[in-house]
Amino acid sequence: MKKVKNMVPVLFVKNAGKAKDFYVDVLGLTVKADFGGLNYVFEEGFAVWQPMEENIIPEKLGQSIFDANAVSRVEICFETDDIESVYKKLKGSDVKFLHEMNVELWGQRTLRFYDPEGHLIEVGEELEVFVRRIYEEENDVEAAAKRVFMSPDMVKNILGL
Repeated sequence: MKKVKNMVPVLFVKNAGKAKDFYVDVLGLTVKADFGGLNYVFEEGFAVWQPMEENIIPEKLGQSIFDANAVSRVEICFETDDIESVYKKLKGSDVKFLHEMNVELWGQRTLRFYDPEGHLIEVGEELEVFVRRIYEEENDVEAAAKRVFMSPDMVKNILGL
């Protein structure tokens, strides 16, 4: 048996064009493939699909797959080395936040908000960025490791020490 490959997470959307514009214009993602304006695959590793009414997906699952008021059980996560710029851009758009800037228990700064279709999106600091920030605050590998829930060796490796 051949192995399965080419995994692509997909968000079902009512309006693929609007979703594409959000991910390109607000988050700066890049479209890798455009399938007739109904399906877009992004270089960053996921896709948005606007299933046609005749498609088996809405036929079997119903229109609830498009309900922006439903509680999201999926979160799409992105990382950035400049969370302040992302936050500023989001604040200048009509994004609905789950929460604005937050410091997680492990020290990473994150933002969570909804895309135009109600999918939960997280943008957090890149691992190296927040580990370096915590190390600079603590000025000690052991203390930094404890704060970020990592081993001292892992912290040293991330920081190139």
